Amino acid sequence: MRRIPRAAGLLVWAVGAVAVHAVVPFELSRLADRVGRPGRATATAAVRRGPAMRSRGLLTVAAGAALMAWAFAAHYQATPRGWVVESRLTPEYLLRRGPYRLGRNPMYLGEAVVWLGWALFYGSLAVWAGLAIMCAAFAGIVRWEERRLIDRFGEDYRTYLAEVPRWLPHLHGGGLMRRVGGEPGKSGSGS
Repeated sequence: MRRIPRAAGLLVWAVGAVAVHAVVPFELSRLADRVGRPGRATATAAVRRGPAMRSRGLLTVAAGAALMAWAFAAHYQATPRGWVVESRLTPEYLLRRGPYRLGRNPMYLGEAVVWLGWALFYGSLAVWAGLAIMCAAFAGIVRWEERRLIDRFGEDYRTYLAEVPRWLPHLHGGGLMRRVGGEPGKSGSGS
């Protein structure tokens, strides 16, 4: 069975993530300047935005990128021999550790958070539209993937569906604390 070496997978993922989640929002932010009316000032929205909003945007980008990296690291650890080269879009393993113990789609969530950050940073309607389109696409893709994962992993995946929320961890009733190893109703570590 052919496998993609882990180092190559890491490189491809990093280059792809930067291309899709940094270059595309930047180019979309410039779209208004390229299609602006002649004779009209066309400074980019990032220049018009205050430094506080740009800083919030960059912090949001960093948070989304960190979530994406954490999710990728979980996949990286689950594949010590590299990724199988196959035509199926479902993995050969069911991942329930790292961010996948808190939510079933941390990679998609991280991508959406990155785009939210760029939308805040640039203040561009085109980037906001890109975020909306991506979120709508993710909603459909996730439902499609879940059907494939049920077919592949059966009852194990049904249990995972019942235990772990699709997008955000349950913050009420101690659900998040149970998943990260704490006790419900207690805050901090060991207090």
